[in-house]
Formats: sequence, C-alpha cells, structure tokens
Amino acid sequence: MIDRGFVKWQPFNSITPLKDAIADIENKEKDTRPILFPEEANAISEALIDAYYSKEVISITYYEAGKINKVTTTVKKINPNTKTIELGFNKILSFKQILHITSS
Repeated sequence: MIDRGFVKWQPFNSITPLKDAIADIENKEKDTRPILFPEEANAISEALIDAYYSKEVISITYYEAGKINKVTTTVKKINPNTKTIELGFNKILSFKQILHITSS
C-alpha cells in the first residue's frame, strides 16, 4: 500500500464545475444596488431628521448584503460624524444603505 501523506479533504473545491455553479447561483440571488439622485438623497435625509425629532414610526427600505429589505421602526439616534442612524431595535444603518423612507 502506498502512503499518500496528509491530504486535505475539500468536498466542493475539488470539483471545479460544481464550485462555479454554486458561485453562479449565489450571484443570481443578489439584487443590484439602486443609485439615488441627489434630490432623493436630500429628501431621505430630511425625512430622517423629521422622524427623529417627531419620534414618528417610519418604514425604511434599505440595501444590505445583496438584498433589499424593508423595516418599520423609529429612529433612535442620528450620528452625522459616522453617517449612520440607529433604529428602534438597535440596528445601525449607514446613510448609503437607505433607499426609501415612508411615514407609517
């Protein structure tokens, strides 16, 4: 019997076509990030400030990890230095992630 030495087991990387197929499926499931016009960005920032001071419940549509998500919550804190907002359930979003805001 021939000793092959220490061989690392790689279940998916050993089959190259399978690895490519998995990467294609993962890329197809991702949404592309929409680009906002400057007017839309200004409207979003004004709506955030209004919601923060009035403690109003708002619906925020945001982009994260290749997906577009929607959440209904209040704005807890706005940090202009780091350009982030903290939502009512301790989720932190960057201004760049926010796509749309509506009042509930």
